[in-house]
Amino acid sequence: MSAPPGNERSRATGPKAPLTTAMLDDLLNNTLDPGYRAAAGMPPRRHWWDAPMVWAGCLLVGLLLVTAYQQSHLSAPARDAARKDLITRITNLQQAGSRMDGQAKQLAAEVNTLRDRQLSSQGDSSLRNLDVVSGGVAVRGPGVTIEVSEPAQPQATVGNGRAGTGSQPQAAVLHDRDIRAVVNQLWASGAEAIAVNGIRLTATTAIRFAGESILVDFQTISTPYTISAIGNRDTLLLDFADSPIARQLKTAQAVLGIGFKFSGKSVLTLPSVTVAQQSYASPGASPSPASKSSSSPSSTETSR
Repeated sequence: MSAPPGNERSRATGPKAPLTTAMLDDLLNNTLDPGYRAAAGMPPRRHWWDAPMVWAGCLLVGLLLVTAYQQSHLSAPARDAARKDLITRITNLQQAGSRMDGQAKQLAAEVNTLRDRQLSSQGDSSLRNLDVVSGGVAVRGPGVTIEVSEPAQPQATVGNGRAGTGSQPQAAVLHDRDIRAVVNQLWASGAEAIAVNGIRLTATTAIRFAGESILVDFQTISTPYTISAIGNRDTLLLDFADSPIARQLKTAQAVLGIGFKFSGKSVLTLPSVTVAQQSYASPGASPSPASKSSSSPSSTETSR
């Protein structure tokens, strides 16, 4: 006699339920594969060359460290000597350049004195005016002085040992465009002569920014920046106080903490500059390569 259909279905599905539950329990509770467990329980395989290889590697690393240490300390005196020699040469060249510049200014003053003696009888003042404009002579008269400076450096704080808690160097707030804006405003207000940190400005003077330094006529200047201008004191003061650059500097003073002040002066003295011989382009046929190679250098190249 055949069994009822319901009993067959229960016999077919009944044994599978415990197996499925056991597999799920084993999958959730024993995540490590039995093969890995068996391999972990096996004793490690050792070879006779393991210890010599470890000692040889340590010896090689130590030899490399000792060699690098010796090379670094052997080359340190040579680097220090080269650095000191370079600093000495730069200092000597700067001093020689300052002496030559002083001699050139002295000779230029003597030439101007001799020329004035020859032209005194003629009463020609055009050359004197050109000397003032070109910066060939020192000038003296009333004017204004404008001083701007970087914000005060914050006091150094001791970090708490974590990265980024120490004091950080402050970036420059004032740039060459700020100095140029002040200078252009003074020229527009009728200034007759201007100097920045004692460097007289001429028609060929460039105010540039290199790295974190401001260059005036290829000379580095540092904060505070003092711009002195000779001219009508009242006009210069009123025009500059009402200029956009003055309002911009006042805003930077209030927000960024820069130093900014300006005042009128009864007497200012601005130094002269060494005026180089200028060269001008002229129409004509271009020289041949042979003539270029045999020709003497121009006055501009000689002056450099």
